[in-house]
Amino acid sequence: MNEKSTYKVQTSHVLKFIICSLVGVFLFMALIPDGAGAANIPLGFAINWVGLTLNNIQVNGFDLLIFVALIVITLSFFGTVLAYVAKPAFIMENEKLKDAFLSHPVYFVSKALAVVFGWMMFLGVGPSWIIGWGGARLMMDLIGGGSSGSNLMSIFIVLGITIPILTDFGIMEFLGTLIRKIIRVLFTLPGRSSVDLLGSWFSSSAASVIITRNQHERGFYTGREAAAICVNFTLVSLPFTFVVASTVGLQANFLVFYLIICISSILLAVIMPRIWPLRGLADEYLPEVGKQLEEDVPADKSMFNWAVELASKRASETTAGTVIKSGLSNWLNIFMDLIPVILAWGTIALIVEANTPVFDILALPFRFFLELLRVQGAAEYAATTIVGFVDMFLPAILLSEQAYGEFIAPIETRFILAALSIVQIIYLAETGILILKSKMPLNIGHLAILFIMRTVLALPLIVLMTRLFTSF
Repeated sequence: MNEKSTYKVQTSHVLKFIICSLVGVFLFMALIPDGAGAANIPLGFAINWVGLTLNNIQVNGFDLLIFVALIVITLSFFGTVLAYVAKPAFIMENEKLKDAFLSHPVYFVSKALAVVFGWMMFLGVGPSWIIGWGGARLMMDLIGGGSSGSNLMSIFIVLGITIPILTDFGIMEFLGTLIRKIIRVLFTLPGRSSVDLLGSWFSSSAASVIITRNQHERGFYTGREAAAICVNFTLVSLPFTFVVASTVGLQANFLVFYLIICISSILLAVIMPRIWPLRGLADEYLPEVGKQLEEDVPADKSMFNWAVELASKRASETTAGTVIKSGLSNWLNIFMDLIPVILAWGTIALIVEANTPVFDILALPFRFFLELLRVQGAAEYAATTIVGFVDMFLPAILLSEQAYGEFIAPIETRFILAALSIVQIIYLAETGILILKSKMPLNIGHLAILFIMRTVLALPLIVLMTRLFTSF
């Protein structure tokens, strides 16, 4: 058992934990009607407002956030060149700046490609298959454009500074202590991972990965636990799932669609941490921080009292300054690394998909699998089973093709493959890059294998439940 804590619970700390945590839960998880027959979380409204407000301003005919993203990408590239060539003290002696700019060569190449693609698109110079809607133009629109206001720039602007409100005021300690046994038995994970799950389902998969990465680097998760959370719990948000369903014409079936996604994801989260490769990862805390997790209940305290004590202690240690510092760190990491990588490899993936048979060839095994499961259009839509590895929205784009106002793909096929694209979870352009940039013991090979495993395990489940729960 733990030794008796020297911390004394104070009413002010308990109130700080309750009030700030409730604010975080409200911001990330409260569903509010949007007046158009749907619902969104408060941060979703904030994200849309930021995107729409800033994109009312145009630069060279492009939305402002597209231009801002291009500036960020350019700064990231030249900052990396400066770090490699000149090694200035202000970068080399600052761990955050050094981590952002002294990148792995893969990130350096990604930043260089992003600068080239971005400026070609912005200046209208280059072949249409690179700068048009089949390439950089679509990716830049996903990053910073869009008539709804929701794009990656607006999402990260809002989430980067607000995630600490959810994670740093004690709710993870409180919930983690109360439900640790259930979570440990079902998923072989600490109880506090429930907040990652909820944060993902109601806000975004990127938010959950950022939460998990931060918790791992602060000693609350082992490498195996952080990896298992990121490849099993980081679903795209409920609002974005609705966007995917709407894109492929499934609004009327959304409740069943989302139910099947949730059931499939939970079953996979039970299975995958217990098998290779996740089972074989080092179950160790980072040596530089050690174990900081305190979920074991001392003999002289009830579980509830211990949960309150841990939560109020954490709240007492968090200030406005630490929240802002954590948020700025999130921004630096996201804008200097993630945005350039998304543009570079998302553009390449779109070009390859539109102009070569590469994805069709890679998807041949899944074509036969779909045919075995008697999914209509298996040959035509097999590529949607693997393109999501690059970007979460690519399968929906491929499935949304219409002719004369009608969807070409059969509705059951759209339902099955769109649901699969959400359950696959691992998307290099969104969550994958964040995972690879972290200190978790996962590499690109692990992610590819885990993506394939999730696809193989999820497809029969989704097909079975689709035919049980729907009547197309």
